Amino acid sequence: MRTSFKTAEFGGQMNDRATRHSWCGATRHNAMRRGISLLGLVTAATVAFATVTPAPAGATVSRACAYRGCSGIWGTGSGEWIADGDKMLICDGYADGYSVVVRTDIGRTSQPNKWHTSGAGKCTERSYGDVAEGQNVAFYTCLGKKSTNYILPGSCGQVGHGTT
Repeated sequence: MRTSFKTAEFGGQMNDRATRHSWCGATRHNAMRRGISLLGLVTAATVAFATVTPAPAGATVSRACAYRGCSGIWGTGSGEWIADGDKMLICDGYADGYSVVVRTDIGRTSQPNKWHTSGAGKCTERSYGDVAEGQNVAFYTCLGKKSTNYILPGSCGQVGHGTT
């Protein structure tokens, strides 16, 4: 009579419970490995698609919105970099009681915050002066209160890019 591996493993007695757990454990282990691989793939794809890429070299206008968008709902606003003139156009997208602020780095230098405080549905143009050509510009748009220099946590959107 032939003895199965499972019967021999448990001293000649078939232990169905041990056999089931052994089999389920292997299945769970393989499923976990597949799950981790799938999770890794999904994470890599998300990072690849979510990465913000700089604007092409020929682009002269680049836009960055507050966390909730550029306009139409509470907590919206935008900043647009205009390379011709080295200026930022800052717009308030909704009457939510907050001003819109754009925080900017030109090259490796942090610039003063530029604010729009004149109300929803309007824009303000703010200059950065005479900036050397060919520098990278990175900026993001937030909501805040200019009177206290307060920036509302969680209101900042993705980074916009441009060049001088």
